[in-house]
Amino acid sequence: MNRLIATALAAAVLAGGAAAQAHQRADQEARAQQQATMARTGPYRSVAASGQLRKGEQLPSRYRTHHYVVENWKTHRLSEPPPGHQWVQAGKDYALVAIATGVVQQVLVGR
Repeated sequence: MNRLIATALAAAVLAGGAAAQAHQRADQEARAQQQATMARTGPYRSVAASGQLRKGEQLPSRYRTHHYVVENWKTHRLSEPPPGHQWVQAGKDYALVAIATGVVQQVLVGR
């Protein structure tokens, strides 16, 4: 009987160690995948990450839809956007954004 208990206990300890190794391996793979994804996204940080509009950051694609683009920039007392740029409104803030890349060139807060 003691031999049976000792065998079962040893098997449980070995199985726990194998499960821990598998979990550790999965964590390492997830970290490697996250680093690869970050490397592919380029040098721009996302507004979604910080929650604020900042010069040099890239707008999320949802803000680049026609719904957020300010067509009547004169009515909003904004300057004319240079070629290849557009004004985008996010809440009370306005951002001058490069159309091709989505990178914020200028931010006017709370206008």
